[in-house]
Amino acid sequence: MKFVPLITKRKSVAALLTAVGAAIAIFAIACGGTETVEVTRVVKETVIVEVEKVVEVEKEVEVEVEKVVEKEVEVVVTATTSPSDTMMMPSEQSGEFVAALQTVGLPVGTPELCVPTCSNEQYYYSVWDTPVQWSADGRVIPAVAERWELAPDYTSFTWHVRPGIQFHKGWGEVTAEDFAWSTNTVNPNVNPETLHDVGGDLTCCYGETVAVDKYTAEMEIIKYDSRLPGWLFSNLRDAYSIASKTIYDEFGPEGMRDIFVGTGPFEIREWLDNDKILLDALPEHYNQAAHIASARIIEVPEEASRIAMFESGEAMITHVTLPNTPRLEAAGGVRRLLQTVILHVGMNPNFLELTNPKTGEPLGNPGYDEAKKNPEAFPWVSFYDLPGSDCDWNVLLEEVPSDPAGICPEMENGRKVRLAMAKAIDKQALADSIYDGLAWPGCNWAISANDQLHDDAWCVPYDPEGAAALMSEAGVDGFTIGWWAGNEPSEAHQAIASMWKDTLNVDVEFHLGPFTTWHPTFVDRSFIHLVHDGEQGGMPAHFAKGREAQAWFAGGIMWSGGIPFYQRIYGDMLGEEDIQKRNEMAVQFGNHEAFWHWDPSTVEFPVYTIYNGDLISWDPKKAAMHTAPVNMIYPLEDIIIK
Repeated sequence: MKFVPLITKRKSVAALLTAVGAAIAIFAIACGGTETVEVTRVVKETVIVEVEKVVEVEKEVEVEVEKVVEKEVEVVVTATTSPSDTMMMPSEQSGEFVAALQTVGLPVGTPELCVPTCSNEQYYYSVWDTPVQWSADGRVIPAVAERWELAPDYTSFTWHVRPGIQFHKGWGEVTAEDFAWSTNTVNPNVNPETLHDVGGDLTCCYGETVAVDKYTAEMEIIKYDSRLPGWLFSNLRDAYSIASKTIYDEFGPEGMRDIFVGTGPFEIREWLDNDKILLDALPEHYNQAAHIASARIIEVPEEASRIAMFESGEAMITHVTLPNTPRLEAAGGVRRLLQTVILHVGMNPNFLELTNPKTGEPLGNPGYDEAKKNPEAFPWVSFYDLPGSDCDWNVLLEEVPSDPAGICPEMENGRKVRLAMAKAIDKQALADSIYDGLAWPGCNWAISANDQLHDDAWCVPYDPEGAAALMSEAGVDGFTIGWWAGNEPSEAHQAIASMWKDTLNVDVEFHLGPFTTWHPTFVDRSFIHLVHDGEQGGMPAHFAKGREAQAWFAGGIMWSGGIPFYQRIYGDMLGEEDIQKRNEMAVQFGNHEAFWHWDPSTVEFPVYTIYNGDLISWDPKKAAMHTAPVNMIYPLEDIIIK
């Protein structure tokens, strides 16, 4: 195994799947300095609103997120009144909540500069708000947007901003101008320079958002997404927050970086990179005010130190690797399930699509073109247009080839090598040794092995002899392969690399460096290395499949290849409102992947947050399925100190 560092010095914390894989790959890069800049305006008027007293009921609940989301409301075209529609205040706010997290994240106030996890930190700290919210019982409920409508012809989506919402620190009322700008600045279709994590998802479906009047914004729909508005516009997973256009206009993108102004139930008192974030609860909030008075979130990279803080009672919530979960439970910890992660290996540069589905124009594939210059060095790529070859590209559009024997050798040999690499991974050994037996083998990179749609035929058993035979059939006797591993390869990276070396004589060369360095190659499809990514196994199986591996994401992140069938099935699932039909399409996706092995899965594991049930009670009213450390404390406003 070789290591190729691209950046050796960095300001921020970056973790890529800790030694025992407690969470999905987290990419934290240098975003901002270590000073918090207070920018305040005078509030000219304070409005006090009478509300009914909220009765506090303490109870411990283990939230099974996977089960909840199956109750998802498919398309909410008009919001209905819910308890969160009215400003809610606890009977009193008291106490300082303390948590120990592996990282406090990236202090960035500028939406377009928010790289992966940065945007999640904004709303999971309950400082910023997403357009709508996802409730713990699987409903889309109002937030900044109080109502919304889908146009009858599916060409636009209208958002109605709730009047009276105030930005923190006197920065005025939220208007449709703020809503439209916040949406546009993170959308690569409008702002190609954005680094925002949700940009790739937005590119498939949404054009420019414009303010129609003070409280109404209209969003252009390029391709209707049946997951709207819960997907990308709520706290469920990756989304964006509503920020102040006024601040951006006055200070610009760099000036706004250190200005932390949102609309959530907490304000930021101080946010120091690699150190801590201090939060103060607002006395009232349009949605739900907090029970606690303040929060102190401390960055503690070392797991042993986080355990000690939890056992001593200093930290009320923390997160650890799976093997250490029972230890925290013995100290009064209560497990709360956040998500199931499916780890998988994107076998780049299989960028095989020809057309941009959004424009109909030819699609550039520079990573694939680079591999074509020396195909012997990329034996895992299914080449379809090498000189002298006679390949039928259209077979890549089929669920499963109708005539497997008719696949040309150049495409078939790449498939055999990918399957050999999948067979050479002892998934159960990974689950037992790295995850202490609390993980299990994965079979499909986007459908959990525990999902009702799972098919055992999708699983690739450990078979080193069969793997070696496939390599021989493909005429391949070892090779060197590049693997991007963030800032540091995890134990899983290294274990898989050793298995490939021992079984297939495959040498792994790890390429290091933060997300920002590699981001351009993810966008322009010039990326030529493997990536070990994590997909949310708790998401409904009927959600569109293929995400970062097809060109509906063109203009955003595509780091798992570009597969023609994925492009087709993703587009079909986006536009299909019938859940049963989408389930059938998901099965087609599973069958296609099981034949071609574009993105072999490795293991699945649950991600828990642990809270001290002796010190706090926590009955979350909202649910989120993200594994960023900040989600371990979300939603803060529901925490009650005993």
